[in-house]
Amino acid sequence: MKKRQAGTMKQSTKNEKKMGRPIGFDKEAALDAAMKAFWERGYEGTSIAHLSEVTGLNPPSIYAAFGDKMNLFRLAAKRYAEGPAQYQAKALREPTLRGVITALFRNTVEFLSDPAHPSGCMTLTGAMAGGVEAESAKDFMAEIRRQNESALRARLEQARKSGELAADVNTLDFARYLSALLGGLTIQATNGISRAAMKRIADVAVRQLGY
Repeated sequence: MKKRQAGTMKQSTKNEKKMGRPIGFDKEAALDAAMKAFWERGYEGTSIAHLSEVTGLNPPSIYAAFGDKMNLFRLAAKRYAEGPAQYQAKALREPTLRGVITALFRNTVEFLSDPAHPSGCMTLTGAMAGGVEAESAKDFMAEIRRQNESALRARLEQARKSGELAADVNTLDFARYLSALLGGLTIQATNGISRAAMKRIADVAVRQLGY
């Protein structure tokens, strides 16, 4: 009986090694790799086969570690929002409204032109287009964008209370306007324009805004 149990346990271990995660599996590194894949290719353009290639995990291991593709996308998008995309949050911490506006455009240009990561903004390009399969991904990214817009509006409200922004300014409209301008820079980045060209566009926007 003991021999049979030992044999069963040995076989089970072999199966786990074959189907499970590799020895030394680094979940954080795998999630970073998945984030960059979704960032570069979008939700529908990123297949399980490609995720397997970039993470070094076979498909069963991906499902075991992260759940299905949609759940992995959510985790990757959350990692993006809490990591690379913090350039906006950093700008909102500037002490003056002028500082906030100029930092928003400056940080966005620096982020979009950084060769260390895929071009564009994952919250905009990760799931903007696609069929029925991508609906949940699009909804999830839209919610992240709404949260960013809400944070921007809250900072504008603060500026209005301090007298830096006129009392009659609609902060929701202003936040959406700024988001539209910053989103336009993302489109230009995906078109492949240079950092210098993006900086000139940002300078025009800041001047037109009166800052």
